[in-house]
Amino acid sequence: MLVNPRTGPIKGGVVLLPKRFVIDKAVLHSAQGIANTGFAVSVPELAKQPRTIDDVTLDDIVNGVRAAKEAARELRRTLNGDKKVGVVGAWLAGTIALLASEEEFDATVVVCPFVRLPVADDVIIRQPLDVIRRARAPILAVFGELDSEVPIEDVRALEKVLSASPSDDESYTYPGVGHAFFDNEEGNTEYREAAERDLWTRIDRFFAQRMA
Repeated sequence: MLVNPRTGPIKGGVVLLPKRFVIDKAVLHSAQGIANTGFAVSVPELAKQPRTIDDVTLDDIVNGVRAAKEAARELRRTLNGDKKVGVVGAWLAGTIALLASEEEFDATVVVCPFVRLPVADDVIIRQPLDVIRRARAPILAVFGELDSEVPIEDVRALEKVLSASPSDDESYTYPGVGHAFFDNEEGNTEYREAAERDLWTRIDRFFAQRMA
């Protein structure tokens, strides 16, 4: 699915990966928001059924990474090959974005990604920390201080890799918020509107600086 800016020239492209791997209203709303800042947004479906860290399979991960890369290549063709292409992913989709970061993308944004995969191995899918050491593009990684699903030691490990990278990477941890602080879905008690607004401002600024 492709969402184009309603007005003005196209600055570049963004692949928005659905956080549960399937396209829903929330991801379409986010796609339109990114498009409103001037980017053409591709939203690939990564699986036929929603996935979480608890039920994801090795095939899901392999297919998700492949779909993300294919979406990037198709978006570049759509933009005639003369625009930069970034990627945004949250939760498990953020992990997919990290795994695809060593090629195809010019900027990578991940929100509360899972840094370690229970189904990774050394042959088919490596751990995200091993992949991003060779990332070709700058990475913005954002976390919540009170995230109960991504261990703080994983956050610190990712920050350490990013700080050692020659790329112009960034990381930020929002104080006092949990794993779903940005997700304005009905019934989500972790949602924090101020943090979500700041997150999108941070993402907009990162893309403006890294994909100019």
